[in-house]
Amino acid sequence: MASFNTVADRDVKWIETDLSITKDEQVFVIHDDKLDRTTNISGSIETVDSSEVKNADAGYWFAERFRGEKVPTLDQLIDFLNIHKINANIELKGVVGDNANYLADKLVEKFAEALDRLDDQVELIISSFNPIMLEKMYRLKPDLKYAVLFSKATLGDDWNLVMQACHAKIVHPDSNGLTEDKVKKMKDYGYEINVWTVDDINRAQELLSWGVDGIITNIADRMLFLEK
Repeated sequence: MASFNTVADRDVKWIETDLSITKDEQVFVIHDDKLDRTTNISGSIETVDSSEVKNADAGYWFAERFRGEKVPTLDQLIDFLNIHKINANIELKGVVGDNANYLADKLVEKFAEALDRLDDQVELIISSFNPIMLEKMYRLKPDLKYAVLFSKATLGDDWNLVMQACHAKIVHPDSNGLTEDKVKKMKDYGYEINVWTVDDINRAQELLSWGVDGIITNIADRMLFLEK
């Protein structure tokens, strides 16, 4: 939550974050599939119970002053968005393992339920690298905005078919390997484009000059002056 609160203190209107689910079907805000890198416990999040995740320290690895930070819950995220009226691009992580389909269904069900109390002033984009996760969420919340994440490797010739299968109107392509010609083709199909992850201001300006709609970055506060 310390990182989210930093966004609230700046003039940044959007955050990007990720949702995963535990073995006992509780939804948390965490980027990695495994807990090892950003907490003091280990293992894939879908293999541990929520009590372990709630007790984990998610801040000490970054800096001593963040020791004691916890992995946020989905409810905490919704509360934060409601209080600060900050918009969110929320990525649904793919679920793996023998119980993957069941837990994937539970993840989207709990997310859909939580969104029922989201303030109407907050804008959302639901994104994923996994088309199945987007399709599952679309069945529950067809009126939301959906985006497909593409890496350089997955942005193949069939990318537009994937978009249509997911009912997505927004493309989230990797900046690596993205060309002006590819951007033009996406625009010709009528898609909104948000490019990830761009931490070079000159590259961000180039992409905006090509007509992309948004930049996903770790230095958003230093890019506020950029214009299309």
